[in-house]
Amino acid sequence: MTQFGPPAIGPSTDSRGAPEQIIRVGIVAVNGANAIDFMGPIDAFNEASRSSTTPICYKVDLIAVTSGPIVGSSGVRMLSDKVIGPELDTFYDTILLAGGHELHGAEDNQHLLDWLVRSAPSARRICATCTGASVLASAGLLNRRRVATHRDYTSQFAAMYPEVHVEPDRLFVRDGPYYTAVGGMAGIDLCLYLIENDCGRPTFLEVARMLVVFLRRPGNQPQISEFLKAQSIRNNQIGHVMDWALTNLAADLSVDALAKRAAMSPRNFSRAFMYEMATTPARFVENIRVEAARILVETTALSIQRISHRVGFGSPANMRRAFIRAFHAPPAEYRHNADRPTAPAGYANVLEADGSSGAWKLRYSRDGEVSEA
Repeated sequence: MTQFGPPAIGPSTDSRGAPEQIIRVGIVAVNGANAIDFMGPIDAFNEASRSSTTPICYKVDLIAVTSGPIVGSSGVRMLSDKVIGPELDTFYDTILLAGGHELHGAEDNQHLLDWLVRSAPSARRICATCTGASVLASAGLLNRRRVATHRDYTSQFAAMYPEVHVEPDRLFVRDGPYYTAVGGMAGIDLCLYLIENDCGRPTFLEVARMLVVFLRRPGNQPQISEFLKAQSIRNNQIGHVMDWALTNLAADLSVDALAKRAAMSPRNFSRAFMYEMATTPARFVENIRVEAARILVETTALSIQRISHRVGFGSPANMRRAFIRAFHAPPAEYRHNADRPTAPAGYANVLEADGSSGAWKLRYSRDGEVSEA
């Protein structure tokens, strides 16, 4: 196995007596950072260190920019392990800069920018979540590189840093040794991606189960799910109908059928829906069906024909046309190129909707026994 970073000092073994491989992670949190952007990664890396499926152990330091407690955006206070300064000479294999609600480049924290520039050549990975990417950009580390940032800051970020190529509506982006995520749960998606690359699929799955993560989302997914859009409809009549539609994708979801269920005329239903969602009911139904199909294509071995019927397209040809419109590739090609989660040895991936709650769940099946992913 490839060694990352410096060797551990002195003998070190895991619970099985195997030599431990130490990966040092420095998580930098400025005052005002979102707690989930630094605590989520800390928990993910610590859960990976507890796993019995890998000899890798993450040593995580929470790093403050100034002395004193780190004050998060919600007012939560955390004591740091280290403080940015000349005396901070610890080698970090991975550096992650947590962002917050304000877009700034930390020009008033020149010592932070200097430390990042000094540390970047020796680090294997430099990561940022949410507006943390603006600090990396201010340090000149992202010039001519692709980045992801929260959709609320995309235009402002692009104007402030014209040398940086902003990828719109991406959860996270990797460009060389630089990884940027939009923050929140996407920061945990990024950490799961890093853990999977370091430790392998069994450890990633164990960490995901411990954190009760539904499914690690690949970085190219949009920041706002079509399912979330459907659940945000304010008109109660239409909202109840769309809640039903989300758990009955294979049903008749034509405008006439949906309007009848909402006790509205097709014309009034279409007008009210367009006002709520800025799109037609037919286009939105296609969007939620193609998103459900994409999840099944990525996470199961179901045939394209079976998937097309399960999500309501009726035929592989209809699903193919929708896939090309949405993802610029037919389902078979998308599946071939997708970074699909793999079930543990001897198991098969099963993705199914819970009829009572409407939630989509990834489960593992072997010899008729089904367990949660």
